[in-house]
Amino acid sequence: MSGNQAIWLFTGAATLFLVGTDVFIMSPLLPAISAEFGVTPAAAGWLVTVMAVMYACGSPWAGTLFDRLQERRSYVLVAGLVCFALANLGTALADSFLLLLGSRLAAGLSLAAIAPSVYAFVSGLAPANRRAAWLSVVVSGNLTGLWVGTPLGTLLAGWEGWRLPFLCIAAGSLLLALLNGRVWPKMRKNTLMPQTKRRPLCDVLRSVVVTILWSMAMYGVYTFLGTALAQQNEFTSAQLAVSLTAYGVGAMLGSLSGGRIADWIGERPVSTASLLVLVPFLSLVGTLPSSNWLYPLLFLWALVGYAFVPSYQSRLSNEYPGETGRIMSWNITGMYIGMTLGSYLGGPVYQLWGFTALALICGGFALGAGVLSMGFVGKQVRNAPPDHL
Repeated sequence: MSGNQAIWLFTGAATLFLVGTDVFIMSPLLPAISAEFGVTPAAAGWLVTVMAVMYACGSPWAGTLFDRLQERRSYVLVAGLVCFALANLGTALADSFLLLLGSRLAAGLSLAAIAPSVYAFVSGLAPANRRAAWLSVVVSGNLTGLWVGTPLGTLLAGWEGWRLPFLCIAAGSLLLALLNGRVWPKMRKNTLMPQTKRRPLCDVLRSVVVTILWSMAMYGVYTFLGTALAQQNEFTSAQLAVSLTAYGVGAMLGSLSGGRIADWIGERPVSTASLLVLVPFLSLVGTLPSSNWLYPLLFLWALVGYAFVPSYQSRLSNEYPGETGRIMSWNITGMYIGMTLGSYLGGPVYQLWGFTALALICGGFALGAGVLSMGFVGKQVRNAPPDHL
């Protein structure tokens, strides 16, 4: 790997680490925010909802713009990071709940320009036989925000209040805007690749359904995991922290290993196998065994589940040549739709039938995704020359 390639991967991973930290940090800070502004926890939860909705809705537009700008594609990413810095500064300085809500809405729109651009840059610049491995590195950066960035942000909040983490994210966004503006090479539509028509939206949506079902399976269980462990297994805060750490480490290693294996044996078998093997693991997690068995089980569940992400992203990049920004952005939208549906539908299921039934139903979502993954056939372009000047 050349020096420039290492810088690209570091920049992409660092950028998505900041994104992951911002996405996940709000949840542990909601009690302090609701107390300061005198709103109910349910009302404070809208801070997470509006950001996720704007992130999901804005991504397809930003991805399409990325594809159309050709040599000026980095403008989308840099503009997104600058706006993201301003949005987080607004969050830190908000003196009313309405202003706070508006700042999170702006943060979601900014993220819609950041994440798809990073994935599209990395996918377009990667060697054909290393694309999934490269994508796995930046995906792991995003996941590190869950198990490293969020705990660090929570510690900062405990030290100087909930506003400090957002000031740090704003400062980091400006630094990354400068870095991203300098490191990415100019890119163009590769004239040596076979020219293909813009794929119909129905094809895109059919591909994204696989991601929606995967996300429903993973996050439907994950959303209620902490509650189930506290209520049924009577886990302490320390045990919950160990459980989430085991899951986070497994997710990161699953992403890294899934990308490497996909480059070795192919994206289609890895993405499909990940979905099918996920089914029994979800069933086992639903039994909530004792901590001696649960920690390694959570690690293996995340390891298997997150192997899907880089392998499927690489597969989509091959199946949609010339439309990387578009398909990556729609894939992110699908992921957030699945997260929303999984948590929304999981609540009634958990209350009525319990955690075991929820895990079995989510296993059904994973099985459906695996079947669709086997059946969908897209046009693939391999060994394409690099997409930069």
